[in-house]
Amino acid sequence: MKKKEKIALVIEGGGFKSVFSAGVLDAFLINKFKPFDIYIGVSSGAMCLSYYVATQYKIYFSLSKEVATNEKFLSYRHALSEQGYMDLNFLSKYAKEHNPLDLQNIIESTENKQFYIVATNLENGKAVYLEPDKKNFYKCLQATSSLPFFTKGSCEINGVNFMDGAWSDGIPVKAAAEFGATKVIVIRPNPLGYKMAGLSYLGLLAGYWWKNNPEVRDNFFKEDNKYNEAVDFLAEKHESLEVLQICPDSFLKSRVVGTSVDDLTQDYHAGLEKGMDFLSTYFK
Repeated sequence: MKKKEKIALVIEGGGFKSVFSAGVLDAFLINKFKPFDIYIGVSSGAMCLSYYVATQYKIYFSLSKEVATNEKFLSYRHALSEQGYMDLNFLSKYAKEHNPLDLQNIIESTENKQFYIVATNLENGKAVYLEPDKKNFYKCLQATSSLPFFTKGSCEINGVNFMDGAWSDGIPVKAAAEFGATKVIVIRPNPLGYKMAGLSYLGLLAGYWWKNNPEVRDNFFKEDNKYNEAVDFLAEKHESLEVLQICPDSFLKSRVVGTSVDDLTQDYHAGLEKGMDFLSTYFK
């Protein structure tokens, strides 16, 4: 008997660049495309994924535009404060008040399905696949987005400190397969085949900051190797796994941290177009 197909949707992070992914997901919503059994989101990708699962069209795009130029969220004036340059507490509060997630819809639409938010355990550097509930949903989103230096750096859930999931499993397609997926649609904010050319400045700084914790330190010092290995995995042929990637044709105008509304708008529409193109070929 042929094994039943199990489809996963994986959303890579990317800060403000995730507005591209939101455009793709809004194209899915327009076409009522929701064949997924497994959902996995990383960092900002987890937030736009959440709005998609909640069937909230264009809300992530609206939120991105509203906070992109808001100095209460992004400001060098509080860069050295406890909250850091990006105030995730403010973002959570703002989202709850102005662009709230329909948490009940998320719970109902993921019944008998799997929904994970990737975070990094700050004690051992390992990826943790959080399964949020109505009480801790925003907390899990905050945990997966906690960048060292740029934000508070960590988020505590049930006594465990977490940081951005991108440091431990930035493109969790292998994890999707381990959770039972036979097909994975992965949305990425970088062109197809993009690889890191070396360590980022943030990875270098963070590696030295956590130099006394080898497990966490290596997540930073080996960030390019880990990321590039994940990209290679996407391109390989697998016996029991099909991987479909949706990526922009060229580098986006938006940046990970801080960007303009015009750039966000252009990148969102690029994602919307890519999503429509993908669906037109998917159903052929």
